[in-house]
Amino acid sequence: MADVTTTEKQSRVRCSDEAFLEAVYSSKTYAEIASKTGQKIASTMARYARTKAALAKKGLELPAMERAKPTKTVDNIEAMAEVVRRLKAHANG
Repeated sequence: MADVTTTEKQSRVRCSDEAFLEAVYSSKTYAEIASKTGQKIASTMARYARTKAALAKKGLELPAMERAKPTKTVDNIEAMAEVVRRLKAHANG
């Protein structure tokens, strides 16, 4: 008897080469391309790398992409300092 799971699979998003290249030329980051094509960022990065390599053989270059910088909402240093203070107080107390 086969093991059946009830989790939902995400449907595969298909994007034509023309739509993908239009998104590449109108974007600066992989995240922007992904939002325009509906694909995941990891899939977009892999497709960009494959496309870039294939076009390089023809003497064509794609524009360089940047990774979107994560926005930090918490000061990590202050958070770590608070943990150290708490641990010291617990160890001395």
